[in-house]
Amino acid sequence: MAENTHPESAAISEGADNHGKVSGFGRWSGFAVFASVALPMLAAYIVFYSGIGMPTNTVNQGELLTPAKNVADIELTSSDSNPVVLSDEAPLWRYLIIGDEKCAGECEDLLYTTRQVHIRLGDKAHRVERLLVTGSPLTELRHEDLARQHPRLRFTTADQGQIDQWLADSDHAQLQRPSALLVDQNGFAMMVYDNRHSGNQLLKDIKRLLKYSYEK
Repeated sequence: MAENTHPESAAISEGADNHGKVSGFGRWSGFAVFASVALPMLAAYIVFYSGIGMPTNTVNQGELLTPAKNVADIELTSSDSNPVVLSDEAPLWRYLIIGDEKCAGECEDLLYTTRQVHIRLGDKAHRVERLLVTGSPLTELRHEDLARQHPRLRFTTADQGQIDQWLADSDHAQLQRPSALLVDQNGFAMMVYDNRHSGNQLLKDIKRLLKYSYEK
């Protein structure tokens, strides 16, 4: 058998093999670190939406809307008569407050609850937006009154029959008014609240969702 007369070549070859092993180990280590962070967040997000695996004493505070409904399927119009296309806007979490033509009484109570929740989010408040959705525009006086009380509220209209048809194949086909639909960052309404829910309940849900979702 011929004797190896090139020890330098052998050393280089051995070093390359070791480098490959180290690089491979580094890649797997990096993947493991990423997985250890991302997978628990993904699992928590799935559990929140589906309720699967969630203990009965920690269920969602709101009512899940099943199936989740794409808000792009309804026509929203702003108070200045322009189309509102949420898919073209910043990917925020949103409350669509479905109210009556005057938004008085119970509708105003729900506006107040969602406003207080929004305020209590503190430095996370910029990730959430509230929209009032009525069947027709409010009177000028009523609009001014509510705008004064709710300076960050957006005023929109949508055909109420279209909203009912939009929800017809969901488990909230007979949506009572007023109700607040929580819309995720992808534009899907996925949870429902009304005046039976306290501000603390709304706050608990939205804080958890903000925690387990990225700011886009």
